[in-house]
Amino acid sequence: MKTALVAYAGSFATLLVLDAIWLGLVARTFYRDQLGELMLPQPAFGIAALFYLFFAVAVVVLAVLPAVNAASLGTALAYGAILGLAAYGTYDITNLSTLKNWPVTMSLVDMAWGTFVTAATAAGGYAAARAFS
Repeated sequence: MKTALVAYAGSFATLLVLDAIWLGLVARTFYRDQLGELMLPQPAFGIAALFYLFFAVAVVVLAVLPAVNAASLGTALAYGAILGLAAYGTYDITNLSTLKNWPVTMSLVDMAWGTFVTAATAAGGYAAARAFS
């Protein structure tokens, strides 16, 4: 149980930091340019917090703990990447198939980001579990 909690803390912190950098600095205007009027003036931080809390659990259960059991950073990265592509891909591909004028470019960038950030999140959780458990 301690390993899972430490892995969760490492995963959660990694996800928050990387997504804050991505959304706040790197791609700050990208989503607004792609989505225009669909964007809220300010994010709904309470709802966003739910995503981060639940997604970090999924990363720990599906990527970090298997990697800890295998003693393999590569497993954390690979399982995290697969989970990220599946999760972000589900959102983006569903939007492409159901919404008018949904930007293909945004979906491709978002899926690439989701793959990367989830792999990195799993690596952060794995590193924390190895260091502190």
